[in-house]
Amino acid sequence: MINLNFKEYNEKKSYQKNSLYKINKDAVIPFKEVHKDIGKCESVDLIFDLCPGQYGIFAYEYRNPVTLKQGCKTADILACAVDESEKKINTFIFDVKSNISAFSDNLLRDNALLTVIKEVRDFVEQIHAEMLHKDSFILYYKDDGFVEHENIGLITKSFEKEKFIAAADMLEALFGNDTVKVPRLLELKLRNNLGAYKNEVKRIRDFSEKVVILRGKAFDLSVIFLEKVSESEYAAAIRISLA
Repeated sequence: MINLNFKEYNEKKSYQKNSLYKINKDAVIPFKEVHKDIGKCESVDLIFDLCPGQYGIFAYEYRNPVTLKQGCKTADILACAVDESEKKINTFIFDVKSNISAFSDNLLRDNALLTVIKEVRDFVEQIHAEMLHKDSFILYYKDDGFVEHENIGLITKSFEKEKFIAAADMLEALFGNDTVKVPRLLELKLRNNLGAYKNEVKRIRDFSEKVVILRGKAFDLSVIFLEKVSESEYAAAIRISLA
């Protein structure tokens, strides 16, 4: 197999964006997303649980080096567990969304319906883009006979299924034959503002069931919940392994 240009991970040094790090032994790699404007942060520990003959790969906001940064989406976390003797590789793509369900229960207030549409669409597009970035080096493993298992996930404080279903129902009613229980003028305004998103119904409905369709394939979405550890910090942990 062609040798890949990894950096060796050093727990005593800070890691950089858009670099692939090789993890040669069990390790806990901390990820932190800080919101300076509100003085809060989300922390995620990536727990690499490796057996003899295995190694890990980690990257933060990784993108294929041949892509331009402008307009190029990435996910927060890309991690892999690799077993060279068994020719197996587990890949993990996760993105942190502080609270994916933070929009108003009243979908007619504060552009809540548009917020739902964009939150789900942007998340799926980030995961899709990160898969393409990941594939830019995974192809060397596959060429050498490796079998890959892909995992995708969302790290968030809350995931309220019913709110996403309600959004899908309303969007479907706006552009279908169902009656929308809103004043006629408001209905016309919503149709005008949301016309470009009328095909997002299925994506939102799938998302409510923790399913994401990427490249024609259905992926189970792992939802990892952030737990409050202090007034300013929420935290979670993810195990990276081949088990």
